[in-house]
Amino acid sequence: MTMITAIPPAATEDDSYSTEESTQAEPAEESVSAAPAAEKSSEDTDYQKIRLGGHIGVGVGGLGDLTGVGGYVGGSLRYYINKQLAVAPEVNFIFRYFYETSDRVSLGNGYEYEYEQGISQILMDVPLLARYEPLSFLYVEGGLRLAFCLADMFSAQYNYYDSYDNEVDYASDLVAAEDIETSSVYVSLVLGAGAQFHQGGHDMNVGLRFMYDFNSVSDDVKDKPSAWNIQLSMTYLL
Repeated sequence: MTMITAIPPAATEDDSYSTEESTQAEPAEESVSAAPAAEKSSEDTDYQKIRLGGHIGVGVGGLGDLTGVGGYVGGSLRYYINKQLAVAPEVNFIFRYFYETSDRVSLGNGYEYEYEQGISQILMDVPLLARYEPLSFLYVEGGLRLAFCLADMFSAQYNYYDSYDNEVDYASDLVAAEDIETSSVYVSLVLGAGAQFHQGGHDMNVGLRFMYDFNSVSDDVKDKPSAWNIQLSMTYLL
């Protein structure tokens, strides 16, 4: 009996083409799957590393029994380590005034007097802050500041009033107050938080900032108290 060996059919031109086509399609799928990773990497670096801006603020505070008011104006630089964390040095010029008015004391004949004293200062303020932005509209900050006293003045006077509560020239109002020596440098703790708004590539920040001096305003002030203040600030970044 004669054995017949089956010969496989030769590959046709169509089959060769389809095999080649399927082989070439595989790299295309890999490149598509790699696209999201590339997009994510691009998003992680899509921010300005250095921002410049200016800010203003007003605040209230205290110095022992004295009440404080003040304000400041200055500039800010931010260096972003990543999209959420930045180092933020500033240079500000601050005016602050601490004052106290005593209770009125009767002089007889319907007249009263009170004693008023105050300390005013102009400071050059240099905070160095770390800033964290957990959300696009929220930030927290903290750090230390050095403040250099550029000018200061101590004032004291008596105020006199008649029985109708009108201020009168009963006697000399001015007191020959001794000039007190204030500290020339202050080291302070700074903590803050606030909201930020983005518009056309620029940012507006509105926040509250708490500052506490580690050293006293003056060793001549009773009990050598340290100053503190809370500021409402607004910052505009380019």
